[in-house]
Amino acid sequence: MKISLDWLGEYVAWDDAPEALAARLTSAGLNVENIERIEVGFPGVVVAKVVDREQHPDADRLSLCRVDDGTGVPVQVVCGAPNVRAGLTVLFARVGSELPGGLKLKKSKIRGIESQGMICSATELGLGSDASGIMELETDLPPGTPADELYGFRDTVLDIEVTPNRPDWLSHIGVAREVAALYGTKVAMPPVWNSQQTAENLGVKVKVEEWADCPRYMAFGASRVKVGPSPRWLQNRLRAVGSRPISNAVDITNYVMLELGQPMHAFDRARLTGGTITIGRAGAGLEVTTLDGVGRAVEPGTLLVSDEAGPVALAGVMGLANSEVGAGTTDILLESAFFDPGLVRRASRGMGLVSESSYRFERGADWEMVEKAACRAMYLFQELAGARITPDWADRHDPDRRPPAAIPLRLWQVNRVLGIGIGTDQAAQMLQSLGLKVQPMGNPEASSANAVNIMVEPPGFRRDLKGEIDLIEEIARRHGYDNLAGGGRYRVAGGAVRRPRDTALARARDWLAACGFHELVTSSFGGPDEADRLGLPADDPRRHHLAVINPRHGGDTGLRTCLLPSLLAVARHNLNAGATPPLRLFQVNRVYWPYGLKPALPRHADEARLPQEPLFLQLGIAGWRDTGLGGVPADLLELRGSLEALAGHLRIDLKLEPQDVESWYDAGSQWAILDGAGRRIGSAGRVSAAVRAGHDLDQPLAAAEINLDLLDLTPAPVRFEPFARFPAVRRDLSLLVPDGVTYGAIAAVVARAGGPLLADVELFDIYRGKGLPTGRAAYGIRLKFRSTKGNLKGKTVDVALAAVQAALSGELGIEQRTQD
Repeated sequence: MKISLDWLGEYVAWDDAPEALAARLTSAGLNVENIERIEVGFPGVVVAKVVDREQHPDADRLSLCRVDDGTGVPVQVVCGAPNVRAGLTVLFARVGSELPGGLKLKKSKIRGIESQGMICSATELGLGSDASGIMELETDLPPGTPADELYGFRDTVLDIEVTPNRPDWLSHIGVAREVAALYGTKVAMPPVWNSQQTAENLGVKVKVEEWADCPRYMAFGASRVKVGPSPRWLQNRLRAVGSRPISNAVDITNYVMLELGQPMHAFDRARLTGGTITIGRAGAGLEVTTLDGVGRAVEPGTLLVSDEAGPVALAGVMGLANSEVGAGTTDILLESAFFDPGLVRRASRGMGLVSESSYRFERGADWEMVEKAACRAMYLFQELAGARITPDWADRHDPDRRPPAAIPLRLWQVNRVLGIGIGTDQAAQMLQSLGLKVQPMGNPEASSANAVNIMVEPPGFRRDLKGEIDLIEEIARRHGYDNLAGGGRYRVAGGAVRRPRDTALARARDWLAACGFHELVTSSFGGPDEADRLGLPADDPRRHHLAVINPRHGGDTGLRTCLLPSLLAVARHNLNAGATPPLRLFQVNRVYWPYGLKPALPRHADEARLPQEPLFLQLGIAGWRDTGLGGVPADLLELRGSLEALAGHLRIDLKLEPQDVESWYDAGSQWAILDGAGRRIGSAGRVSAAVRAGHDLDQPLAAAEINLDLLDLTPAPVRFEPFARFPAVRRDLSLLVPDGVTYGAIAAVVARAGGPLLADVELFDIYRGKGLPTGRAAYGIRLKFRSTKGNLKGKTVDVALAAVQAALSGELGIEQRTQD
């Protein structure tokens, strides 16, 4: 919502600079996203008088004029406007001035005659849409007066982020209430039409088919309306907040909506059929043309406003072209209503038509403002359009409606939740400053858990106030979040304890970032061909995805079932943009499996239909073509090392077991990731060339994915172990390893056969090539032995080493390599 400070100052006073006001509003919950200073001026454009006019000697549609621009010497100008004539007061742009749009005026010859400036139309100065002729001024200002004195203006505009539960902030009066509460001032409401009914009849009846669809509908009449441009002050205010002035009849309803927050609609009374307005649901097969000139199919059940011939408005969304107010309108019927938010939202989304009106009605209207806003608009029709207001109106409302019930407030609960110590009077003053009605109860200073100190009646513009906790939030806003004990943190014991998974994820993010990985935030949507491009088997449940029923964009409409396509897309984009490889990337995001696990005991039928939404941690290393030990790709080595180091940092048990798991990895270059109980919770490997080609990635990519919903992220307890007092003994073995035997298998046999004295085993070399038997590779491993009781003797180490060699030979067929 854009708030003009010039406009806001008409209702409330404050004594701060715009930046300070924005800071205080933000601290009170109205997040000011931007401060914009607007200065509209017309340098070089002045008031001038046409001294005389002659026909251009060489053009039938051009005039040769002399213009008094205040310099004392009339200026010769060629003008093409049909309404130019002697004696006219105009706006004149001198040579050297620059008009809106960037046009810079120079001396020029038009059909052989020199022209030294321009007599301007409203369109050329950005002051209106009438390009049929030049502006004719009615002013006593002398020639040479800068146009800024007539049409220039300055303003400061705050761009405020409005949360969905606060529709009252979608108006200048709503923000004025907050400013008044912050600065201890009062809100001055704008003048309204003095609504007193007489015997005169409006001539229109209103029929509401279902009160639930439209709890209140009011209709007012005005005659003798003179449609024309709005006054300059009103146009300036509309432009400042991003609204385009059209005519006084249209601008008034827009102005009041931005002023008071109540959308309204004006019908041309002459274009309505019959004397009855009906509010009801649409049937099937209906098509209409809205005010924007677009033909639209209306879904059955859409709420409509109709005359006796058919629909004239989409209730709460937009009027129809068949009843539009135009230049020839003299009589209007003004609608001010309270429509069901759900119906307005459904119609707006269903037709892809989001308007300022629907944006407000979706969030809930103010019952009392329905009449107040209409009376305000009637006042402006009188003042700005010379209208005569019919002293009769229609007001149809739900006879069973009851005002919101008063809310009990306990000071004991206020102080307990917020960690403060305020009394009843202070709490009452805070709530009253926000426009809430307060009634003290019983002993106002009682402080027991069950003692109600205040009853609060929420006004119509605060539909978000439902219970005691909402009132406590209002007190917190007025007290100031920064002034709460502990910086506003919830003070109940245990209330701020983080779940182990949240703590672990925060530590994982920090650790990965420190290791040079960049976190990704990717879209939850995926394309329909992703399963084919990933090579998923036909029976893989990840081939099934959920699709958005009513998409409002041209992109992907299915919820993704795996993260890899998004990683491929980010890697491709960055590498193609010249990023230096290797790229180290990670993301923590969800996937959506329609046929995944369902709740064992669903709370209701719809819960059983929800997809499984597991949270995954994904790592990726892209663009690294180097190789490491034994010719193994460097990205695979780093990926495995990163996973093992991350598990150690988080103190969780992860194992990588060579196994072909996913179709998108190269066979023989992937691992299954297992938890401490041996359950598979993820996979890692090098993405195959075919999958990379299907995603236009021509550089290597190694990736790993872990299903965090399957992994217990509770860290293992830290155990203290004293430093070793005795030195370790290291022995190296050179082994001839048959093809197909993995280092993981070797390490497992060594760990088991080495006995209690074996402290560590490390692979330090792999060799394949000349001098080796066929089908063999040379592995160099280093074994470290240590005793906690004393120095190891050589014979003891030899016995353990012999046991290792025997186990490797017997179980894996590995021989000791000897030097020739």
